[in-house]
Amino acid sequence: MASRYAQEGGQLLQQGQPAEAVKSFQKGLSIDPKDVDCLMGLVRTHLSTGAAKEAEGAVTRLLQVQPDNTEAQAHLAMLKAQAGDPVALVTLKALAAAPTAGYFERFNLGTLLAERGDLDGAKAAFEAAQVVAPHSVYPHFELGRIAVQRKDPVAAATHFQQAASLAPQEALPHLMLSRAHAANGALGAAIAAATRALEHAQGRTRVAVLQDLFRLYLQAGSQDAAKRTILELRQLDPEQVRYVHLHGLACMLAGELPEAKGLFEEALRRAPHEWDIRHSLAQAHEALGEREQARKLLEETVAAAPNEPGPTNDLVRLLMGDQDHARARVLLERVLAANPQDALTHLNLARATQPFDRAEATRHAKQAQSLGGGSDVKDQAAQLLTELGG
Repeated sequence: MASRYAQEGGQLLQQGQPAEAVKSFQKGLSIDPKDVDCLMGLVRTHLSTGAAKEAEGAVTRLLQVQPDNTEAQAHLAMLKAQAGDPVALVTLKALAAAPTAGYFERFNLGTLLAERGDLDGAKAAFEAAQVVAPHSVYPHFELGRIAVQRKDPVAAATHFQQAASLAPQEALPHLMLSRAHAANGALGAAIAAATRALEHAQGRTRVAVLQDLFRLYLQAGSQDAAKRTILELRQLDPEQVRYVHLHGLACMLAGELPEAKGLFEEALRRAPHEWDIRHSLAQAHEALGEREQARKLLEETVAAAPNEPGPTNDLVRLLMGDQDHARARVLLERVLAANPQDALTHLNLARATQPFDRAEATRHAKQAQSLGGGSDVKDQAAQLLTELGG
Protein backbone atom coordinates (compact mmCIF):
# COMPACT_ATOMS: atom_id res chain seq x y z
CA MET A 1 0.00 0.00 0.00
CA ALA A 2 1.21 3.51 -0.83
CA SER A 3 2.54 5.57 2.05
CA ARG A 4 0.53 8.35 3.61
CA TYR A 5 2.53 11.05 1.85
CA ALA A 6 2.29 9.30 -1.51
CA GLN A 7 -1.50 9.12 -1.17
CA GLU A 8 -1.71 12.72 -0.02
CA GLY A 9 0.50 13.90 -2.91
CA GLY A 10 -1.58 11.94 -5.41
CA GLN A 11 -4.77 13.58 -4.16
CA LEU A 12 -3.20 17.05 -4.37
CA LEU A 13 -2.07 16.37 -7.93
CA GLN A 14 -5.59 15.28 -8.90
CA GLN A 15 -6.94 18.48 -7.33
CA GLY A 16 -4.70 20.58 -9.54
CA GLN A 17 -2.21 21.57 -6.82
CA PRO A 18 1.14 20.34 -8.23
CA ALA A 19 3.32 22.54 -6.00
CA GLU A 20 1.65 21.14 -2.87
CA ALA A 21 1.88 17.63 -4.29
CA VAL A 22 5.64 18.01 -4.73
CA LYS A 23 5.97 19.09 -1.10
CA SER A 24 4.06 16.02 0.07
CA PHE A 25 6.12 13.61 -2.04
CA GLN A 26 9.36 15.21 -0.89
CA LYS A 27 8.27 14.93 2.73
CA GLY A 28 7.65 11.23 2.23
CA LEU A 29 11.07 10.82 0.65
CA SER A 30 12.72 12.61 3.55
CA ILE A 31 11.38 9.79 5.74
CA ASP A 32 12.05 6.98 3.24
CA PRO A 33 14.34 7.92 0.29
CA LYS A 34 13.35 4.64 -1.42
CA ASP A 35 9.58 5.26 -1.34
CA VAL A 36 8.74 4.16 -4.90
CA ASP A 37 5.25 5.65 -4.82
CA CYS A 38 6.53 9.06 -3.73
CA LEU A 39 9.24 8.94 -6.40
CA MET A 40 6.70 8.01 -9.09
CA GLY A 41 4.36 10.72 -7.86
CA LEU A 42 7.19 13.22 -8.10
CA VAL A 43 7.94 12.11 -11.66
CA ARG A 44 4.29 12.42 -12.76
CA THR A 45 3.91 15.80 -11.09
CA HIS A 46 7.00 17.27 -12.73
CA LEU A 47 5.88 15.88 -16.09
CA SER A 48 2.45 17.48 -15.65
CA THR A 49 4.04 20.90 -15.14
CA GLY A 50 6.60 20.53 -17.94
CA ALA A 51 9.56 20.49 -15.53
CA ALA A 52 11.66 18.12 -17.65
CA LYS A 53 14.91 18.48 -15.73
CA GLU A 54 13.26 17.81 -12.37
CA ALA A 55 11.28 14.90 -13.85
CA GLU A 56 14.45 13.31 -15.22
CA GLY A 57 16.17 13.64 -11.85
CA ALA A 58 13.25 12.01 -10.06
CA VAL A 59 12.91 9.16 -12.58
CA THR A 60 16.65 8.46 -12.42
CA ARG A 61 16.35 8.12 -8.62
CA LEU A 62 13.36 5.82 -9.07
CA LEU A 63 15.21 3.53 -11.47
CA GLN A 64 18.10 3.27 -9.04
CA VAL A 65 15.61 1.88 -6.51
CA GLN A 66 13.56 -0.19 -8.97
CA PRO A 67 15.50 -0.75 -12.24
CA ASP A 68 12.78 -2.91 -13.86
CA ASN A 69 9.97 -0.34 -13.47
CA THR A 70 8.73 -0.10 -17.07
CA GLU A 71 6.70 3.07 -16.49
CA ALA A 72 9.82 4.81 -15.19
CA GLN A 73 11.79 3.47 -18.16
CA ALA A 74 9.12 4.89 -20.49
CA HIS A 75 9.24 8.31 -18.82
CA LEU A 76 13.04 8.41 -19.01
CA ALA A 77 13.03 7.32 -22.66
CA MET A 78 10.51 10.04 -23.56
CA LEU A 79 12.48 12.74 -21.74
CA LYS A 80 15.72 11.69 -23.41
CA ALA A 81 14.06 11.54 -26.84
CA GLN A 82 12.62 15.02 -26.34
CA ALA A 83 16.13 16.18 -25.46
CA GLY A 84 17.40 14.82 -28.80
CA ASP A 85 18.64 11.31 -27.96
CA PRO A 86 17.96 9.21 -31.14
CA VAL A 87 18.29 5.88 -29.31
CA ALA A 88 15.62 6.83 -26.77
CA LEU A 89 12.81 6.70 -29.36
CA VAL A 90 13.83 3.14 -30.27
CA THR A 91 13.77 2.24 -26.59
CA LEU A 92 10.33 3.76 -26.12
CA LYS A 93 8.94 1.94 -29.16
CA ALA A 94 10.26 -1.35 -27.80
CA LEU A 95 8.70 -0.69 -24.37
CA ALA A 96 5.34 0.18 -25.96
CA ALA A 97 5.40 -2.91 -28.20
CA ALA A 98 6.02 -5.36 -25.36
CA PRO A 99 3.09 -7.71 -24.60
CA THR A 100 3.08 -6.46 -21.01
CA ALA A 101 3.24 -2.77 -21.97
CA GLY A 102 1.15 -0.56 -19.74
CA TYR A 103 -0.59 2.76 -20.18
CA PHE A 104 2.37 5.12 -19.89
CA GLU A 105 4.61 3.15 -22.25
CA ARG A 106 1.95 3.48 -24.96
CA PHE A 107 0.76 6.98 -24.11
CA ASN A 108 4.30 8.39 -23.94
CA LEU A 109 5.03 6.97 -27.36
CA GLY A 110 1.91 8.61 -28.73
CA THR A 111 2.92 11.95 -27.21
CA LEU A 112 6.41 11.78 -28.67
CA LEU A 113 5.23 10.74 -32.14
CA ALA A 114 2.58 13.49 -32.16
CA GLU A 115 5.25 16.05 -31.29
CA ARG A 116 7.27 14.82 -34.26
CA GLY A 117 4.35 15.00 -36.69
CA ASP A 118 3.85 11.22 -37.06
CA LEU A 119 0.07 11.38 -36.66
CA ASP A 120 -0.54 7.81 -37.86
CA GLY A 121 1.93 6.42 -35.33
CA ALA A 122 0.60 8.67 -32.57
CA LYS A 123 -2.98 7.63 -33.29
CA ALA A 124 -2.07 3.95 -33.10
CA ALA A 125 -0.19 4.49 -29.82
CA PHE A 126 -3.04 6.43 -28.19
CA GLU A 127 -5.54 3.80 -29.32
CA ALA A 128 -3.30 1.14 -27.74
CA ALA A 129 -3.23 3.20 -24.52
CA GLN A 130 -7.04 3.21 -24.56
CA VAL A 131 -7.06 -0.58 -24.55
CA VAL A 132 -5.23 -0.80 -21.21
CA ALA A 133 -6.91 2.30 -19.71
CA PRO A 134 -10.40 2.57 -21.23
CA HIS A 135 -11.54 5.10 -18.64
CA SER A 136 -8.64 7.53 -19.07
CA VAL A 137 -9.60 10.88 -20.53
CA TYR A 138 -6.18 11.62 -22.03
CA PRO A 139 -6.06 9.22 -25.01
CA HIS A 140 -9.48 10.42 -26.15
CA PHE A 141 -8.36 14.03 -25.79
CA GLU A 142 -5.18 13.46 -27.77
CA LEU A 143 -7.06 11.51 -30.45
CA GLY A 144 -9.40 14.48 -30.72
CA ARG A 145 -6.45 16.81 -31.20
CA ILE A 146 -5.09 14.56 -33.94
CA ALA A 147 -8.48 14.67 -35.67
CA VAL A 148 -8.38 18.49 -35.51
CA GLN A 149 -4.93 18.48 -37.14
CA ARG A 150 -6.33 16.23 -39.85
CA LYS A 151 -9.26 18.62 -40.36
CA ASP A 152 -11.76 15.93 -39.40
CA PRO A 153 -14.18 17.77 -37.08
CA VAL A 154 -16.63 14.85 -36.97
CA ALA A 155 -14.01 12.50 -35.51
CA ALA A 156 -12.76 15.30 -33.27
CA ALA A 157 -16.25 15.81 -31.84
CA THR A 158 -16.59 12.07 -31.16
CA HIS A 159 -13.31 11.91 -29.21
CA PHE A 160 -13.83 15.16 -27.30
CA GLN A 161 -17.35 14.02 -26.39
CA GLN A 162 -15.87 10.84 -24.88
CA ALA A 163 -13.21 12.89 -23.08
CA ALA A 164 -15.84 15.27 -21.69
CA SER A 165 -17.99 12.33 -20.52
CA LEU A 166 -15.00 10.80 -18.71
CA ALA A 167 -13.99 14.11 -17.11
CA PRO A 168 -17.19 16.15 -16.76
CA GLN A 169 -15.61 18.54 -14.25
CA GLU A 170 -12.73 19.46 -16.57
CA ALA A 171 -13.22 22.56 -18.72
CA LEU A 172 -10.79 21.80 -21.56
CA PRO A 173 -12.54 18.73 -23.07
CA HIS A 174 -15.83 20.68 -23.14
CA LEU A 175 -14.09 23.66 -24.77
CA MET A 176 -12.51 21.48 -27.45
CA LEU A 177 -15.84 19.72 -28.00
CA SER A 178 -17.45 23.12 -28.50
CA ARG A 179 -14.87 24.03 -31.14
CA ALA A 180 -15.38 20.73 -32.94
CA HIS A 181 -19.15 21.28 -32.98
CA ALA A 182 -18.61 24.80 -34.31
CA ALA A 183 -16.39 23.43 -37.09
CA ASN A 184 -19.21 21.01 -37.95
CA GLY A 185 -21.68 23.91 -38.14
CA ALA A 186 -23.59 22.69 -35.06
CA LEU A 187 -23.92 26.12 -33.45
CA GLY A 188 -26.38 25.13 -30.72
CA ALA A 189 -24.28 22.16 -29.63
CA ALA A 190 -21.17 24.35 -29.67
CA ILE A 191 -22.80 26.91 -27.36
CA ALA A 192 -24.04 24.17 -25.02
CA ALA A 193 -20.56 22.60 -24.75
CA ALA A 194 -18.90 25.98 -24.21
CA THR A 195 -21.44 26.79 -21.49
CA ARG A 196 -20.52 23.54 -19.71
CA ALA A 197 -16.86 24.43 -20.07
CA LEU A 198 -17.51 27.81 -18.47
CA GLU A 199 -18.98 26.15 -15.38
CA HIS A 200 -15.56 24.65 -14.59
CA ALA A 201 -13.11 27.04 -16.26
CA GLN A 202 -10.58 29.11 -14.34
CA GLY A 203 -7.84 31.57 -15.28
CA ARG A 204 -6.73 31.59 -18.90
CA THR A 205 -9.08 28.76 -19.81
CA ARG A 206 -12.04 30.83 -18.61
CA VAL A 207 -10.91 33.72 -20.82
CA ALA A 208 -10.62 31.36 -23.82
CA VAL A 209 -14.12 29.97 -23.19
CA LEU A 210 -15.63 33.44 -22.88
CA GLN A 211 -13.95 34.55 -26.11
CA ASP A 212 -15.35 31.52 -27.92
CA LEU A 213 -18.81 32.05 -26.44
CA PHE A 214 -18.80 35.68 -27.55
CA ARG A 215 -18.17 34.66 -31.15
CA LEU A 216 -20.74 31.88 -31.00
CA TYR A 217 -23.42 34.15 -29.56
CA LEU A 218 -22.82 36.70 -32.32
CA GLN A 219 -23.10 33.97 -34.96
CA ALA A 220 -26.34 32.81 -33.38
CA GLY A 221 -27.71 36.36 -33.28
CA SER A 222 -27.88 36.34 -29.47
CA GLN A 223 -26.75 39.93 -28.96
CA ASP A 224 -27.79 40.15 -25.30
CA ALA A 225 -25.80 37.04 -24.42
CA ALA A 226 -22.85 38.36 -26.44
CA LYS A 227 -22.94 41.63 -24.51
CA ARG A 228 -23.06 39.84 -21.15
CA THR A 229 -20.06 37.78 -22.21
CA ILE A 230 -17.97 40.71 -23.39
CA LEU A 231 -18.79 42.63 -20.20
CA GLU A 232 -17.35 39.76 -18.16
CA LEU A 233 -14.24 39.75 -20.33
CA ARG A 234 -13.85 43.49 -19.79
CA GLN A 235 -14.13 42.97 -16.05
CA LEU A 236 -11.45 40.28 -16.18
CA ASP A 237 -9.08 42.50 -18.17
CA PRO A 238 -10.12 46.19 -18.11
CA GLU A 239 -6.97 47.27 -19.99
CA GLN A 240 -7.64 45.06 -23.01
CA VAL A 241 -8.59 47.44 -25.85
CA ARG A 242 -9.77 44.56 -28.03
CA TYR A 243 -12.59 43.87 -25.59
CA VAL A 244 -13.77 47.48 -25.87
CA HIS A 245 -13.83 47.03 -29.65
CA LEU A 246 -15.74 43.75 -29.41
CA HIS A 247 -18.22 45.34 -27.00
CA GLY A 248 -18.86 47.98 -29.64
CA LEU A 249 -19.40 45.31 -32.31
CA ALA A 250 -21.98 43.58 -30.11
CA CYS A 251 -23.81 46.87 -29.57
CA MET A 252 -23.75 47.67 -33.28
CA LEU A 253 -25.19 44.28 -34.19
CA ALA A 254 -27.90 44.87 -31.58
CA GLY A 255 -28.79 48.16 -33.28
CA GLU A 256 -27.43 50.27 -30.43
CA LEU A 257 -25.52 52.58 -32.76
CA PRO A 258 -24.73 55.56 -30.48
CA GLU A 259 -23.38 53.19 -27.81
CA ALA A 260 -21.33 51.33 -30.43
CA LYS A 261 -19.91 54.56 -31.80
CA GLY A 262 -18.87 55.69 -28.31
CA LEU A 263 -17.12 52.40 -27.62
CA PHE A 264 -15.29 52.49 -30.96
CA GLU A 265 -14.17 56.05 -30.23
CA GLU A 266 -12.87 54.97 -26.83
CA ALA A 267 -11.01 52.02 -28.36
CA LEU A 268 -9.50 54.20 -31.08
CA ARG A 269 -8.29 56.76 -28.53
CA ARG A 270 -6.50 53.96 -26.72
CA ALA A 271 -5.18 52.26 -29.88
CA PRO A 272 -4.99 54.92 -32.63
CA HIS A 273 -3.02 52.75 -35.06
CA GLU A 274 -5.45 49.79 -35.14
CA TRP A 275 -7.06 49.92 -38.58
CA ASP A 276 -9.86 47.49 -37.73
CA ILE A 277 -11.11 49.75 -34.91
CA ARG A 278 -11.08 52.75 -37.27
CA HIS A 279 -13.00 50.65 -39.78
CA SER A 280 -15.66 49.76 -37.20
CA LEU A 281 -16.04 53.42 -36.23
CA ALA A 282 -16.51 54.30 -39.90
CA GLN A 283 -19.25 51.68 -40.17
CA ALA A 284 -21.00 53.11 -37.11
CA HIS A 285 -20.89 56.63 -38.60
CA GLU A 286 -22.33 55.34 -41.87
CA ALA A 287 -25.09 53.44 -40.09
CA LEU A 288 -25.98 56.66 -38.27
CA GLY A 289 -26.19 58.50 -41.59
CA GLU A 290 -22.97 60.44 -40.96
CA ARG A 291 -21.58 59.87 -44.44
CA GLU A 292 -18.78 62.43 -44.51
CA GLN A 293 -17.28 61.21 -41.22
CA ALA A 294 -17.57 57.62 -42.49
CA ARG A 295 -15.83 58.51 -45.79
CA LYS A 296 -12.97 60.27 -43.99
CA LEU A 297 -12.39 57.33 -41.63
CA LEU A 298 -12.58 54.80 -44.47
CA GLU A 299 -10.00 56.76 -46.49
CA GLU A 300 -7.69 56.65 -43.46
CA THR A 301 -8.33 52.95 -42.93
CA VAL A 302 -7.65 52.03 -46.56
CA ALA A 303 -4.44 54.07 -46.47
CA ALA A 304 -3.35 52.12 -43.37
CA ALA A 305 -4.48 48.69 -44.66
CA PRO A 306 -4.57 48.91 -48.47
CA ASN A 307 -4.88 45.17 -49.08
CA GLU A 308 -7.69 44.46 -46.61
CA PRO A 309 -10.96 43.63 -48.42
CA GLY A 310 -13.37 44.94 -45.74
CA PRO A 311 -12.43 48.64 -45.58
CA THR A 312 -11.81 48.90 -49.32
CA ASN A 313 -15.19 47.40 -50.20
CA ASP A 314 -16.93 49.76 -47.78
CA LEU A 315 -15.12 52.77 -49.26
CA VAL A 316 -15.83 51.58 -52.79
CA ARG A 317 -19.56 51.49 -52.02
CA LEU A 318 -19.39 55.19 -51.19
CA LEU A 319 -17.20 55.97 -54.20
CA MET A 320 -19.62 54.31 -56.60
CA GLY A 321 -22.44 56.22 -54.97
CA ASP A 322 -20.52 59.31 -56.07
CA GLN A 323 -20.03 57.77 -59.55
CA ASP A 324 -16.26 57.53 -59.00
CA HIS A 325 -16.00 54.12 -60.66
CA ALA A 326 -12.46 54.68 -61.94
CA ARG A 327 -10.94 55.10 -58.48
CA ALA A 328 -13.07 52.25 -57.18
CA ARG A 329 -11.54 49.96 -59.81
CA VAL A 330 -7.99 50.90 -58.85
CA LEU A 331 -8.63 50.17 -55.17
CA LEU A 332 -10.43 46.89 -55.86
CA GLU A 333 -7.80 45.60 -58.27
CA ARG A 334 -5.13 46.20 -55.63
CA VAL A 335 -7.13 44.24 -53.03
CA LEU A 336 -7.90 41.45 -55.50
CA ALA A 337 -4.20 41.03 -56.31
CA ALA A 338 -3.65 40.23 -52.63
CA ASN A 339 -6.94 38.35 -52.10
CA PRO A 340 -7.84 36.63 -55.41
CA GLN A 341 -10.52 34.45 -53.78
CA ASP A 342 -12.51 37.25 -52.12
CA ALA A 343 -16.05 37.03 -53.53
CA LEU A 344 -17.26 40.48 -52.45
CA THR A 345 -14.28 42.18 -54.08
CA HIS A 346 -15.02 40.37 -57.35
CA LEU A 347 -18.66 41.46 -57.09
CA ASN A 348 -17.82 45.12 -56.50
CA LEU A 349 -15.17 45.08 -59.23
CA ALA A 350 -17.83 43.73 -61.61
CA ARG A 351 -20.08 46.67 -60.63
CA ALA A 352 -17.25 49.19 -60.98
CA THR A 353 -16.29 47.75 -64.40
CA GLN A 354 -19.87 47.46 -65.73
CA PRO A 355 -20.02 50.98 -67.25
CA PHE A 356 -16.75 50.46 -69.17
CA ASP A 357 -16.26 46.76 -69.99
CA ARG A 358 -19.25 44.43 -69.82
CA ALA A 359 -17.18 41.34 -70.67
CA GLU A 360 -14.75 42.01 -67.81
CA ALA A 361 -17.67 42.80 -65.49
CA THR A 362 -19.28 39.48 -66.44
CA ARG A 363 -16.06 37.61 -65.68
CA HIS A 364 -15.83 39.09 -62.19
CA ALA A 365 -19.54 38.55 -61.52
CA LYS A 366 -19.16 34.87 -62.39
CA GLN A 367 -16.17 34.65 -60.06
CA ALA A 368 -18.19 36.24 -57.28
CA GLN A 369 -21.03 33.79 -57.86
CA SER A 370 -18.71 30.75 -57.72
CA LEU A 371 -16.70 31.97 -54.73
CA GLY A 372 -19.48 33.50 -52.67
CA GLY A 373 -19.52 31.90 -49.23
CA GLY A 374 -22.95 33.29 -48.41
CA SER A 375 -26.19 33.40 -50.34
CA ASP A 376 -26.22 37.23 -50.29
CA VAL A 377 -23.14 37.64 -52.50
CA LYS A 378 -24.22 34.79 -54.76
CA ASP A 379 -27.71 36.27 -55.19
CA GLN A 380 -26.34 39.72 -55.96
CA ALA A 381 -23.88 38.24 -58.45
CA ALA A 382 -26.67 36.31 -60.15
CA GLN A 383 -28.78 39.48 -60.41
CA LEU A 384 -25.85 41.43 -61.88
CA LEU A 385 -25.22 38.65 -64.41
CA THR A 386 -28.84 38.91 -65.48
CA GLU A 387 -28.41 42.67 -66.00
CA LEU A 388 -25.21 42.02 -67.96
CA GLY A 389 -26.87 39.30 -70.00
CA GLY A 390 -24.11 36.88 -68.96
